[in-house]
Amino acid sequence: MARVLLVNPPIYDFAAFDLWARPLGLLYLAAALEKYGHEVRIVDCLDRLHPATAGLKGKNAPKKRRFGTGHYYRREAPRPAVLAQVPRIYRRFGLPAEIIEREMHSGVTPDLVGVTSAMTYWYPGVVEAAQIARRVFPRVPVALGGIYATLCPGHARESVNPDFLVAGPGEAEIVRIAAEIGGGEAPPGEIAFDQLPPPAYHLLGPVESAAVLTGRGCPFRCAYCAVALLAPEMERIAPHAAVDGMERIVSETCVKDVAFFDDALLWGAENHAKPMLRGIIERGLAVRFHTPNGLHARFVDGEVARLMRRAGFATIRLSLETIEAGLAAKWDGKVRYDEFLAAAGNLRAAGFSSEDLGAYVMIGSPGETTEGAAKSIAAAHAAGVQVRLAQYSPVPGTELFDQARRASGIDLCEPLLHNNTAIPAGPLGWAAYRKLKDFARDLNRRLADGSQVFSPGDITHGRFDFAGVAGLQV
Repeated sequence: MARVLLVNPPIYDFAAFDLWARPLGLLYLAAALEKYGHEVRIVDCLDRLHPATAGLKGKNAPKKRRFGTGHYYRREAPRPAVLAQVPRIYRRFGLPAEIIEREMHSGVTPDLVGVTSAMTYWYPGVVEAAQIARRVFPRVPVALGGIYATLCPGHARESVNPDFLVAGPGEAEIVRIAAEIGGGEAPPGEIAFDQLPPPAYHLLGPVESAAVLTGRGCPFRCAYCAVALLAPEMERIAPHAAVDGMERIVSETCVKDVAFFDDALLWGAENHAKPMLRGIIERGLAVRFHTPNGLHARFVDGEVARLMRRAGFATIRLSLETIEAGLAAKWDGKVRYDEFLAAAGNLRAAGFSSEDLGAYVMIGSPGETTEGAAKSIAAAHAAGVQVRLAQYSPVPGTELFDQARRASGIDLCEPLLHNNTAIPAGPLGWAAYRKLKDFARDLNRRLADGSQVFSPGDITHGRFDFAGVAGLQV
C-alpha cells in the first residue's frame, strides 16, 4: 500500500477570503485512497487555524469573521508583468513557505505527492507547492489534479511538470496511481459520486466550518460556467445518505457552520432538497447552513423557503446575474425576474431578513453595458436583498471565453489573465466598474438602514432613471 501526501496550495491573487472554503476535492480523494487501504496525510496551506499562525502578528495575520469565515494570512507579493495594469496590491495568501516545508517534513516520507488546483489564475501557488514538495522529497513523484489541471492541461504540464496529470473527478485515477506505486486493488472504472465515502475531515486540523456536497455536476449549461467540463454528469447522493454524511462531519469536526457547495442544490427539489431538508430537521442538526453558491431562484417555492428556515439556514445567495433579456438568453436563461421576485418574497415570508439574503449580479461579461449592469443591480435591490457583485472571469472551454478574448483584445492563453480583476469590467472599463461597485454598496447600505431606493415596479415598468443614478454616466 502507498503512503500519499495531499497538498492544498497557497493562493496568489489580489484578494482571497475564506468563505467556508475547505479542500473538498482533496478530502474526497483522501477518503477514496483510505477506502482502498492507502495511508494518507494532508497539508492544507490555507489552514487559518494552524498553530503556527498564532505567532503571525500585524495587519496580515489571519482574522476570524462571523459564521466560521475569515481572512487568510497574507503578505504582499511581486506582481506578474501581465498584471501590471491592475491598480491593486498583489498578495500571497496562506501559510508561509517555511511552515509548509516543516509540515511536509513532519510525517513519514510519502510514496506519492498529490497537489490540487483551483482557479486557473491561482497556478503560481500550485507551482510553489509542487516545488516545495520536490525540494523536500526529491525522489517522490508528483500528481497534479483539480480545476486548473483539467481546464489548462497543456499549461499545467509546462508550468508544474507533474509526473501524473489527473483531469476531471480524480478519485479513481489517484487510487490507480497509488496502487501502481504501492500495490493494492484499484477500481476498474470511475467511482460514482454516490459510492464515495464522506470527505475525510478527520485528516484536517481544527476547522471552524465545513463544506459539503450532496451532488456533483449541474443540469444547466451556462455560457460562462465550466461545471459541465469539470463534472460532465449530474450525480447525487440519496437524501438520507446526504444527511448521514452531514451528521458524521458535524460530529467529527464539532463545527457550528456548514456550507453547501452544490451547483444545483434545489434542482429536482421534490426528490432531493426537500426530503433532505426534512431529514436535517428531524435529526435536529444544531448548525447554521449557508449557500455561497447561488441558488436557482426558480426552485425556491414557499415550501423550500420554509424548510430552509426550519433547518437553520443563515446565509442564502440567489443567482440573478442579469435582467437584460438578450444577455440572459445567451448566458443561461435559467431565471426570469418575476421568478426571482417570487423567490425573494417566499424567503422573506418564511422569516428571512434582507441581511440573510443576497443576490449575485454579474458584471463585466462580453456584450454588457454599464446601463444594463446598473439595472440588474437595481433589480436585485428592488427585491429586498443585498447585492453581491460577481465579476466575470473568462473560463477556458466555455462559450463566452472566445467572446471575452475578442472583446478584451487580450491573448487569454496566459491563465493569470483569467483573473476577474485583470479585466474587471470587460468592455465597461475600470471607471465604470468602480462606479457600479459604489452604486451597489450604496444600495446595500440603504437597504440595511430600512429603506429601498427602487421598487420592483420601477424595474418591470421601465421607471429606472439611469442618468440620475449615483453619477453612473460614463
